[in-house]
Parts: sequence; structure tokens; C-alpha cells
Amino acid sequence: MARKGTDEGQRPEDGDRHEKARDLAEDALGELAKGREDKADSFIAEAKELDESALEEVVRDLDEDAGSDPKAAEKQPD
Repeated sequence: MARKGTDEGQRPEDGDRHEKARDLAEDALGELAKGREDKADSFIAEAKELDESALEEVVRDLDEDAGSDPKAAEKQPD
């Protein structure tokens, strides 16, 4: 697995954009959990503009998490 910021041709600011996009995607999930779809859509659009691969990464993480705890989606957020 490649380490962040060390891939050949990747500039440091690319990693910053990726992390910011991941943060926005995770914020979108939080807003969805609260029933705020409009706010979530806004975060998703902003994340997609910054780095679409970060959104794909968050979705993969969710799939992996759901596989380890099939009832995760039924649990209430903290």
C-alpha cells in the first residue's frame, strides 16, 4: 500500500486536498445520520470537486465496516 504524499508525481497539496475531501465526505455521513440531506449533498459536492477518489475511499471503508458489523447501520450515532 502506498503511503500518502509519497507517490511519485503527487504534490503535497494533493494530499491535503484528499484529506479535506475525506473530511467533507465524513461530515456528509454525519449530516445524513441527522436527516439533513441538503447539507450532506453540499458536502458531497464540495468533496467531489476537491478529490473524487476520497469519496470512493470513504464508501469502500463503509463497505468494509459494514462487513465487520452487519448491524452497524441500525445503530444510533453517538
